Amino acid sequence: MSERLGRLTLLLQIKQEHTHTAYLELLKAKDLFNQNKARHEQLVGYRQEYMKQLETMGQQGTTLGPLRNRLNFINHLDTALIQLNTHLAQLAKARTKADLSYKQAKTAEEGIKKLIERVKKAEEYILQRQEQKEMDEYARKQWYNKLNKDHEKPLGE
Repeated sequence: MSERLGRLTLLLQIKQEHTHTAYLELLKAKDLFNQNKARHEQLVGYRQEYMKQLETMGQQGTTLGPLRNRLNFINHLDTALIQLNTHLAQLAKARTKADLSYKQAKTAEEGIKKLIERVKKAEEYILQRQEQKEMDEYARKQWYNKLNKDHEKPLGE
């Protein structure tokens, strides 16, 4: 293996590690986004339940205390949903950034792999040419040796 090929192989290993790290970061970002999205959907479900309860209580007639408690809780849910929406937007941005980082790392890794293949083919070609040259030189020496032996023989033989 040539020195260049050795360096490229080392670079490929580094790129593969970088790609793996970027992939793990992408998985982590996706997982975190999905967890928070599930939490958001859960809070939306709670809010809908409390809105139904509030509507039922209003139709049945109830005292002001329980209605106020429900309204306060719904307001707290709304605040939590707003905060979670903001957090989800940040997580979506982080997920997109992680995805882009992974794709760039993967592209760089593939580029190094292609470069290694080209270097291997070039080295193989050079080696084949060198072997062919050696075989041609050997054949030429054999031909000259045969020619010299033929000239050394007496004419009568």
